[in-house]
Amino acid sequence: MVFSWISRAVIIALALHSLVTLSISSVVYIRKAAMPPCYCGTSTVEALALNCKYDSLATSWLPPHCRDDELTRLFEHAGPGPNGEWLYHAFNTSGSRLYTLEEMAYLADKPDPERQAWSTIDWHNAHCFYTLVKQMRGKAKMEYTGFPDATAHGEHCAVAMTKGIPGNKIVIGMSPGFGDPRPGELRMME
Repeated sequence: MVFSWISRAVIIALALHSLVTLSISSVVYIRKAAMPPCYCGTSTVEALALNCKYDSLATSWLPPHCRDDELTRLFEHAGPGPNGEWLYHAFNTSGSRLYTLEEMAYLADKPDPERQAWSTIDWHNAHCFYTLVKQMRGKAKMEYTGFPDATAHGEHCAVAMTKGIPGNKIVIGMSPGFGDPRPGELRMME
């Protein structure tokens, strides 16, 4: 009698586990299928032809369905520079040449070692905050950020924001790109 009760409990537990796993997998699949790719080609010429625009919040060229232009405008005026602009450095030193937003956009055309730009911890914290708001608005597809999903990006932001690094320290490297990563390009950031 005890054996049959335990057998039923195990079968029910396995069935529930399978149902939950299948449900979660279905939701993930549907969400991924619901948002078209954020692909913008491999050059600025191709990106413009695909109706993409450089998004400074994402540091990437993105099509309209992957952008939140209103939120990006707010982000672009939340920095310490003139008119709230963010400062983008050519090197990780404060005396280095500064890039304009237009120059940042066209860095994407350069080969990897040459498309690097730098900014401050304050920039990174604002980027994290505005990207989380973008996720809540349903406009962020996290693959183009270098993270496989929103949870990984949120965890990265939480850890980075609690390290106690001075906000004006220039330690954040970024490489402007073209939306979704090409195969093999997806990388986790530390």
